[in-house]
Amino acid sequence: MKKAIFWDSDGTLLYGNESFACSLMSALEEAGYHPAKDELTALMKRVCTWHTQKDHAHQSGEEWWQELLDAVGDFCAQQGIAPEKIPFICNAFRQKVIAYDYRIYADAQMVLHQFCERGYQNYIISNNFPELDQVFCRLGLAPYITGYILSASAGWEKPRKEIFDHAIAVAGHPKLCYMIGDNPIADYQGGLNGGMKPILVHNRVEGLICCEELTELLDMIKDE
Repeated sequence: MKKAIFWDSDGTLLYGNESFACSLMSALEEAGYHPAKDELTALMKRVCTWHTQKDHAHQSGEEWWQELLDAVGDFCAQQGIAPEKIPFICNAFRQKVIAYDYRIYADAQMVLHQFCERGYQNYIISNNFPELDQVFCRLGLAPYITGYILSASAGWEKPRKEIFDHAIAVAGHPKLCYMIGDNPIADYQGGLNGGMKPILVHNRVEGLICCEELTELLDMIKDE
């Protein structure tokens, strides 16, 4: 029987982070500008599609990046940054997001490996940028991941049902599907609506199936 586990990334296998705001701050500081961190966090909430839930199914991953970088460029122009510096800031921002110091939970690699041994295919389904697979490769998790469903290239964000339908299709319509994530709406409710068995990790919400550590999943997930 084909069986799959769909994993969220940030807050689930990787520690939660502000890679976009921090990367833009670093790019701006290298160019000699020093905006307030909360201003950059607010900007990302206005322009990143996982916050706006904008339908972008018509876009490729590269087009997704270009639209985001156009918004960053507009922000830079509003700050009075010299036009000739803006392309360099945007390019540095993108590269820093990909190269950011993402950190994995200590038990993530072992748990992914154990589920591979048990015959599961592991997939990443994440509201994230198209190059997230490079991050997993750099962190040593890529050997345990069969595929990536990333909102920037898929065209929808969780909890939209379309991205879960797409993920199941990519996985070849497995008979048994689990969704593991830390967000009760995007991951748990989204996975449930998409026909998966959801489990919430690193979070506790009354009435939901939850666990504190990834290792607990080894007993909670049944090889039906």
